[in-house]
Amino acid sequence: MSLSTDDTVQILQLYARYNTAIDTGDGPGFAGCFVPDGIFQNPLGVSTGHEEIAAFCDNNHKMLPDLRHMANNIVVDGEGDQATGSAFLIGYRTAEGFQVIVTGRYRDRLSRTPQGWRFVERAFSADGA
Repeated sequence: MSLSTDDTVQILQLYARYNTAIDTGDGPGFAGCFVPDGIFQNPLGVSTGHEEIAAFCDNNHKMLPDLRHMANNIVVDGEGDQATGSAFLIGYRTAEGFQVIVTGRYRDRLSRTPQGWRFVERAFSADGA
């Protein structure tokens, strides 16, 4: 049995909540997109658990408050309470117009929890890295 339309919509909303949280500096909201022992991998390192993931968000927003994340070409597949996903990212700054500073790809493992779909592991790789 594949994911229902409702599951797919909920996962797409998770992707949007993730981007909104990091772009507004909402560390707790960003961490809440992950299961409690979730893993976020990126070129700067690995954050594990809500505390480290929230700190990553807070630090990222302090350094680049005008950074915006735009995920596109989102693909999700799954069955039951488990799913995989991927998305391409364009990260751009808005302070002095539109300046792309990073592009890359997310590869995700997700799980349905009592609170809804959450990332179990999210790995971001930058293009050209």
